[in-house]
Amino acid sequence: MPLRLLFRGGASLEEGERERTVKHYVRLAARNQEVPIHLVGAGGTGSVLAVRLCKLNLALKALGHPGIDVSIFDPDTVSEANVGRTIYFEPDVGRPKASILATRINQSTGFSWRAVPTEYDPGEQQAAPILITAVDTGRAREEIGRAIKNNDDATYWVDCGNSQYHGQVVIGTVHPVPQPEKEDVIGRLPTVLDLYPDIADPEKEKDQGPSCSLEAALSQQDLFINEHVALEASQILWRLFQKGCLEYSAVYVSLTPRNTRTLPIDPKAWERFGYRMDSKCLHAR
Repeated sequence: MPLRLLFRGGASLEEGERERTVKHYVRLAARNQEVPIHLVGAGGTGSVLAVRLCKLNLALKALGHPGIDVSIFDPDTVSEANVGRTIYFEPDVGRPKASILATRINQSTGFSWRAVPTEYDPGEQQAAPILITAVDTGRAREEIGRAIKNNDDATYWVDCGNSQYHGQVVIGTVHPVPQPEKEDVIGRLPTVLDLYPDIADPEKEKDQGPSCSLEAALSQQDLFINEHVALEASQILWRLFQKGCLEYSAVYVSLTPRNTRTLPIDPKAWERFGYRMDSKCLHAR
């Protein structure tokens, strides 16, 4: 079920404090190859995000880019509570979420995306340069983050989380990424574990348990919070591919009250989370 809200209200800089725009320039595989992406979690946010990744792939191919190759990981099957709140329907109940998504997308588009209806184990998978997590618990994030830390092939980690009315997307780098010889660039972006090191603390994480009905699920999550989170995650990826650079490292969404805020790429902003970056990582060449 949904992760507790990660937003810390005082973490974002005020407009007057943003004296300059710091960027992170993206480095991925050669442009003549599809970029592998691992999507971990095919529930409320993950299922919507899979469809948005489909749109992203079609757009990239239309622009002459080879596109993306997505593998969807989730060991769960569709439940009654998923119907109506996600993109699953009544005939899907009892079937593997990952398989349904991959099959539906592949049949509609001609893609060859892969379904892996098991727990995500980075040790058994060849790492992808982009990892997206849309999982339920902080412990799962911690285990994944620890596993990919020493993998040289993993580059970007996009994490999606939400509570009932709020959500966040954090994009971090697993390792420093070489940057061009420019001022105001940063080669290392903090991951969700860097900004929230206590994310797996069982005393701070609320376990709401599985929902047995759509009515129960809606009492724990707003109907459209997952779609808002998936939108922001896909927008980050779109900018990553289209512009080749990023100007913010996290997005926070609130449905009550309604607003969206970004966290700039700025060590001073990150320090408000208690995170201090090694100066050697700031301007990797």
